[in-house]
Amino acid sequence: MIEKTRGIVIHTIKYTDNSVISHIYTESFGRQSFLINGTRSKKSPVRINLLQHLSILEMDIYIKQSRELQRVKEMKLHETFAEIPYDPVKSAIAMFVAEVLYRTLREQESNPAMFSFLTNAVKILDLAESGYANFHLIFLMGLTRLLGFYPRNNYALNREYFDMENAVFVEKQPLQPYFVPPPESRFLPVLMRCSFDDMDKVKLNSSMRNELLNGLLDFYRYHLPGMGTLRSPAVLREVF
Repeated sequence: MIEKTRGIVIHTIKYTDNSVISHIYTESFGRQSFLINGTRSKKSPVRINLLQHLSILEMDIYIKQSRELQRVKEMKLHETFAEIPYDPVKSAIAMFVAEVLYRTLREQESNPAMFSFLTNAVKILDLAESGYANFHLIFLMGLTRLLGFYPRNNYALNREYFDMENAVFVEKQPLQPYFVPPPESRFLPVLMRCSFDDMDKVKLNSSMRNELLNGLLDFYRYHLPGMGTLRSPAVLREVF
């Protein structure tokens, strides 16, 4: 049976000389893996350029939950990017976001709130004219809410240490090593208060931005032990 759904490309790898496996977060079926043949053929209904990081697609698919690799009948762009493929900074951010999603999203079921958050974020990144140097930090913070470990914003001058284990701010340095110290911790409440609409209001230099990125990724790894080490942050550190 053919199903129609939208999807966001999060990872694609070569399978054979003329086929790929693409991991796509779909609106109707959550994360799914697709074996796509003939991607470099002129007659193929699926061209490799459709499978860029974070491409938002309209898809006709053959879905069977007991099957590890699903099949695609047809796909086309739902949104045509204006800048992500051509702007090196936005491309680096898109690569990072896609890798985060590849490492964190596992559910093979519909999650409308997650899909809406992701599509909205991708569109904002593509169209942003300025002030998007902090996009990835605000994205990481917002995603924790949907993944189930959003921090409690109880920051105060006498509670400056962010305890990753309990996701709260505490007075003294935790005995366990999973925490964000001041001054980096002072910016976490700022990220919690910000949306993509006002991301340019977070004033960070490159050093502080990188330290916050490291802290947020450690926070993710604590709550998602299988996440592992990401490759794309090294690219982000170069472009910023």
